[in-house]
Amino acid sequence: MRRRRPRRGRARRRAPDVTLLTWRRLALWGVPTLLLAWALAALLLGRGNPPFAVPVSLPIGCLIAGGIAIAWGWTVRGYRKGDRGPIDSMKAVRTAAFAQACAYSGAVLGGAMGGYVLGLLAYWDHAPRRAIAIQAMIAAGASIAMLVAGVVAERWCRIDEDDDEHHGVSVPGGAGPAPA
Repeated sequence: MRRRRPRRGRARRRAPDVTLLTWRRLALWGVPTLLLAWALAALLLGRGNPPFAVPVSLPIGCLIAGGIAIAWGWTVRGYRKGDRGPIDSMKAVRTAAFAQACAYSGAVLGGAMGGYVLGLLAYWDHAPRRAIAIQAMIAAGASIAMLVAGVVAERWCRIDEDDDEHHGVSVPGGAGPAPA
């Protein structure tokens, strides 16, 4: 039986490939959610069930998350433009991941709230249900704002092929800086 010698130094691992956001992917999450929420709201409200109130914390949380994504993305953007000093690469990756999470969450929540609004539109004449529909519209708008903030911040975190030469950053699958 052979004994293996322990490795010296750290083993080099290949950096994971990051799947970039596309509007098609976001629509594939948001549109079915909208249709499902619309059908569910129409079914439940049509059976006489009372509508649920939209939590006030939902639009507030969406706006806060979108603001954080923009703020963190602005830092990475400043680094890429050369306005700021060096940045930790893990911070840039975490910013991109958070921005993508905001975009996907905004697509799903925006679709759900939009479908809920569509289900409530049939009861617009009833004042309490109209108030809930307006709350859902506000939540849908805040969710879409979070989606847009996530997309913008993720775009700021992308590394182009020409950024490798200027900043000494190695891109998975791309040509990194030439060794000295």
